Amino acid sequence: MTRKLKNRFVCGLAALSPTLLVAPVYAQSTAPAGDGVEEVVVTGIRESLNRARDIKRESTQIVDAIVADDIGKLPDRNVAESLARVSGVQVDRGIAEGTSVSVRGLRQNVYLYNGRQIVDPTGRGGNGLDTLGSSTYGLLSLVPSELISRLELTKLASADQIDGALGGIVDVQTRKPLEGPDQIAAKVGGTYYDQASEDGYDAFALASHKFAGDTLGVLVSASFNRRNLSQEGLDTFSGYSRFTDSTGTVRFGNADARPEEIAETRKNVGLSGMVQWQPADGVELTADTFYSELDSDRNRWWLSFTPTAGLSNAEYSPNNILLRGRATGPVLTNTEFLDTEASIWSSALSGKFDINDRLRASAELSYTESESTAHQIYFRLQPVVGITPTVDFDFTAGDLGSYQINGIDLTDPNQLRYTILFDNLYDVRSEDTAARTDWTYDVDAGALRSISVGARYENIDSEQNPLRADIRPTGGIPASALSSYLTMHSNPGFASGEFEGLPRSYLTANPSVSSCSAFSDVPAISQNAQCLDPRNNTNALSSTFEIKEKFTSAYTKLDFGTELGSANLSGNIGVRYLHRELESIGNQIAPTGGATASTFERNDSDFLPSAVTKLELTDDLVFRLGAARVIAYPNTADLNSGVTLANNAVFVDGVQTVLGTGNGGAPDLDPFKADQADLSAEYYFGEQALVSLGLFYKDVSTFIIQQQSPETYGGVNYLVNRKVNGEGAEVKGVEMLVQLPFYFLPEAFDGFGIIASYSYIDSSTPIKDVAGRVLPLPGLSPNNVNFVGYFERGPFSARLAYNWRDDYLVGLSAAATGIYNSPYTDLSATLRYDVSDAVSLGFEANNLLDEKQRTYDGVDEALRTNLFFGRIYKASVSLKF
Repeated sequence: MTRKLKNRFVCGLAALSPTLLVAPVYAQSTAPAGDGVEEVVVTGIRESLNRARDIKRESTQIVDAIVADDIGKLPDRNVAESLARVSGVQVDRGIAEGTSVSVRGLRQNVYLYNGRQIVDPTGRGGNGLDTLGSSTYGLLSLVPSELISRLELTKLASADQIDGALGGIVDVQTRKPLEGPDQIAAKVGGTYYDQASEDGYDAFALASHKFAGDTLGVLVSASFNRRNLSQEGLDTFSGYSRFTDSTGTVRFGNADARPEEIAETRKNVGLSGMVQWQPADGVELTADTFYSELDSDRNRWWLSFTPTAGLSNAEYSPNNILLRGRATGPVLTNTEFLDTEASIWSSALSGKFDINDRLRASAELSYTESESTAHQIYFRLQPVVGITPTVDFDFTAGDLGSYQINGIDLTDPNQLRYTILFDNLYDVRSEDTAARTDWTYDVDAGALRSISVGARYENIDSEQNPLRADIRPTGGIPASALSSYLTMHSNPGFASGEFEGLPRSYLTANPSVSSCSAFSDVPAISQNAQCLDPRNNTNALSSTFEIKEKFTSAYTKLDFGTELGSANLSGNIGVRYLHRELESIGNQIAPTGGATASTFERNDSDFLPSAVTKLELTDDLVFRLGAARVIAYPNTADLNSGVTLANNAVFVDGVQTVLGTGNGGAPDLDPFKADQADLSAEYYFGEQALVSLGLFYKDVSTFIIQQQSPETYGGVNYLVNRKVNGEGAEVKGVEMLVQLPFYFLPEAFDGFGIIASYSYIDSSTPIKDVAGRVLPLPGLSPNNVNFVGYFERGPFSARLAYNWRDDYLVGLSAAATGIYNSPYTDLSATLRYDVSDAVSLGFEANNLLDEKQRTYDGVDEALRTNLFFGRIYKASVSLKF
């Protein structure tokens, strides 16, 4: 455990209560709960499903829930994978793990921890510091699933709920000491990866105890896991490009093919503590703190070449996609070492007070800090001058293609030279300080039940301060002169049965290349200006920025309820006012490389009305109808006020004939706004059984896209590539859920049951690709299917979980075609045997189909990437006293 982790967690616990650090721990009590506290022990799959069903049934809003045992027994390694079990939620993956989610096709969601907002180190909408471009190190990977009591997803928010979600509000709720029995629990497990070189292990411990007649509760927990991940397959960076062949025909071809392998070790530590105190009837005070830290050590190796370079013998598909041919040009060996640390620390003090029989109040003060650093070393070797390799390639051969390299020996240092070294230290940090108070007065006047008012203040400060060195010596340096910094990378089993003809051994950088200064006897590297000063250079300054946002909100809400014959009608109507103050600080990089500080300020105010009605025709049949205006602000990184201008404008006789180019942030972006409507019908029957059907529609007033726009700086005209507000988008769909234990079948089937969900989501956006095809929202699969079959009888339980999602858009390629993920299927299984009330044995199997994650450009035959991770098996022992 790092010193930083120890200090923060101890300080957090000390702030909660001096008692917490010295309190004795007891075994589970069998005494009855204190007055006003209902002691509930959740046991078994069916009981946890029943609790989730009750949350959905009793809520006025459109809500879905997953309760403790669901998460503990489903093969879910983090919050993202657990949420994938909810209808209308689709999960993105990185190196075989769930990383982020889309709710009803939208990625603009709010994440809460015990009701308070938590943010990614890279800010709102951040992906974490990952050079793969995914969200592998994002927010959802930082919340250990063992800490969770339940997940609640609100798809239609009311006026009193935190704003900022276009899709939904995800609330991660942890265990609370006064809501359960006194308990000591522990779990240890080992993990086998059939593709990684080493196995993994994990441990979890929890202690919870009530004092003072069950009016004071203390809970502490800790988790640790070590995972060894592997990824192999075909990857790319530049992707497909558009070119014209010798016949004048426009073609599309992969401009950057990368047979690649990744070996990564990740360690997660999670700590949490909570104190609940009920000093008097109608008064409850809660303090909790949570810390999670992720450490990752990733090694990545790949060969790369440009299939469209010096192209001959080319064959194309009917869609003009390059399928096979011969490329003539450099073949590169590439090495990346990436050490990443990410952490989140969140604490809150809250209270609930019954002022009198009619008036209730609550207040909360919270602080969340998340930060991350990523140190990247990237090293490239390419052929020396005079050696020009050829590559005979066929992208249709097998799943990954075949690549026959001739004209170079990639193990011979005399044929290679070093040309590029990156030494980048990325550093990001976000702070979120918030305070809120809520008041409810019970009116009970006719149909009007209560009036609620409240206010919230939030200050979010996100900053990025990188150190960057991009060192490219003129002409390069012969590999033979760098022998102490090179090694032979060899993996005979790499992508076994694929990549026919590809070398499995080649020269790369060795792990001693820890920084550019490590090349002490190579002045062209260690004495390079960027190596000596990685802060004050164009690369670093262009990526340095700070985004400050202050949010002030207030709401009023009316709750109503009445009887309509034998039916009950209830609901609420309200409005939320939201004001934002933005200050964006960045750097304007001139064509000559000089930097000038740039500051942008903006204020926004909006009113967000909402209303929902719930009609209970019978105890079993429920209808809901709701509408709301929701808002989501742009991703933090997009709000950078900086711009970088290239020195490529052309003037003839004082007249500009060619526009310069540039890239920049977009702090003046308007927020996303959407008017949404929901209609659902739910039928609750039998024991734990549920059938529901939901329809929804969202009209998004503006959609943010990437675009080049004409701008003028210093009298010079440029085309600057930045995010802009485009036309609106529409999202509509249907969600279906069936939860059915087979209680109605003969006794032989007792214990069997299923949970099945399906969603169909359609969208239309203003984005079109180069062929004129209208593109959907990124991350949205039209069809999504979840199926869980379970069996539970006596001490034995088992689950089989199936998830399938349709193609979905990732983004736009350099060729202006849509980048799509192919359909993805996940099949996992869980077994559990309770040896006694205190001891349980568990087994999990993930990715049983050994699924590959494949992407393509525009059309299916335009293979872009195809990556695989292998199956994962885990065995565990759980103890509970």
